[in-house]
Amino acid sequence: MEQVLVVKREKIESYISGRNGLIKEKTNELFDIIVCEHEFMPRPEAEERPDYKQIIPYVILRRGNEVFVTRRLNKGGEARLHGKISIGIGGHINPVDEHGDLLMRGLWREISEEVDVESHGELTPCGFINDDSNAVGSVHLGACFTLPVQGSVSVRETEKLEGLWMTPDELRENYDLMETWTQIALEVL
Repeated sequence: MEQVLVVKREKIESYISGRNGLIKEKTNELFDIIVCEHEFMPRPEAEERPDYKQIIPYVILRRGNEVFVTRRLNKGGEARLHGKISIGIGGHINPVDEHGDLLMRGLWREISEEVDVESHGELTPCGFINDDSNAVGSVHLGACFTLPVQGSVSVRETEKLEGLWMTPDELRENYDLMETWTQIALEVL
């Protein structure tokens, strides 16, 4: 059974309490708490435990004025997100990521599992995405980054995702089809 990284909500409550949206303040402190206080829990249990937050790397790929977008297909793991558009690449951090900088190892593992990137620049942290307004958001906390890319990007998990590039205007036109995290992360752009 998949084990996923979680942090007790009480450990990070002062950073996220009552704050739905992109949290940009004290992010280094929040990262430090996650590194020091994390534990692993079976994913089915974690999905039902709002007293914990699953930490999810959420990386926005940018190429010039375009953003790489994925649409979750019906075979994806999270049924509550099927058909939704996302600008974030990422996923759960597992015990295999724990050696070294577990957040960065998990982030790069997730990117390499989901997409093939021809060439990229340096990651830039943008903050944390919190949305306690729905069942999915209440058990997840997104660690948001941008990553400039050059050349082609393609989806690896074609049975779960389809990918395409969108301009800012196209993103605005598709706002109602987006996951709530994507709607929040648009602030980064």
